[in-house]
Amino acid sequence: MSKYIHIVILALLAYLLVYVLLLRSCSHERTIKANLSTTELLVNEPFVFKDSTRGAKQWKWEFGNHDQLLKQEGEYAFAQAGKYRIKLTVDQKHEKFFVVNVTEKIESTESRLISVLAPKMAIQDEYIVFKSEGDANLYRWEFGETGLIDSREKDPIYAYAQPGTYEVMLTTDKNFYPIRHQIEIVPRYNDNDSTDVLTLIGIDIKNKLQALADGKTFNNNYNYVLSRYLCNNPNTMVIVNNNKYNDFYSYCQGLKITVQANKTAIERVVVDTNADENSSCLSVIYVMQNDRFKGNKNVAKNEIQ
Repeated sequence: MSKYIHIVILALLAYLLVYVLLLRSCSHERTIKANLSTTELLVNEPFVFKDSTRGAKQWKWEFGNHDQLLKQEGEYAFAQAGKYRIKLTVDQKHEKFFVVNVTEKIESTESRLISVLAPKMAIQDEYIVFKSEGDANLYRWEFGETGLIDSREKDPIYAYAQPGTYEVMLTTDKNFYPIRHQIEIVPRYNDNDSTDVLTLIGIDIKNKLQALADGKTFNNNYNYVLSRYLCNNPNTMVIVNNNKYNDFYSYCQGLKITVQANKTAIERVVVDTNADENSSCLSVIYVMQNDRFKGNKNVAKNEIQ
């Protein structure tokens, strides 16, 4: 008899154990396995939401701005900045929450700093220096006359063949839209027209450089330009035909070496001053020159393209 009592007691204990386990299983909250691809977003930047809860049949994603999606996974983007509380409901009773931070896209400081520095008016056939203010790696200039890309230099030189009003466009790898600059080109001036100071300086330096190329006294011509316009800085940059860079002393020595062939013709000199308004020193000398024997009269325009 006692044997049967022990069996009954063991059966009751087993039943109670199974009952407790079932009760615990039924009362235990299901663990939701869901995630977002990121919680730090920009406005209109899509992110991925996904749920992988085992056995789930229904999903309801609420994005905290009255938008809802009834799907297990997908993409979503917020149209406005702010902090949003995303709620996921699985099978109409199990919930999980996420908080995301959405911010406005800030324009790159480098993009805003890129600008064009050039005159608003110039003369037909006058060589004009177009300067790019700001740092970039790639430059693409369109001066509006040819309908093509005219230069890929940072600070190119260009001369308009025809008068008119042109829109200059500069595109770099730092700005999304082209930077625009309008310039008016007036008909070429007569010999008796007045001209600005920098033009006169360019003419004066041109004459001295041509004298060096023709074999005239080196020291007199070199020292004249060095002391009068360059503040005795022999390292002042010289840019030849828009693509060859040199310091002033080395450039003049090169002219001296070519004297025997007597082949270098200085076509035009354009100068630029330092950004410091209190300084009268030139910062750059642009020289357009060619080989007399080749008769190349369009060096600047051809090499700029």
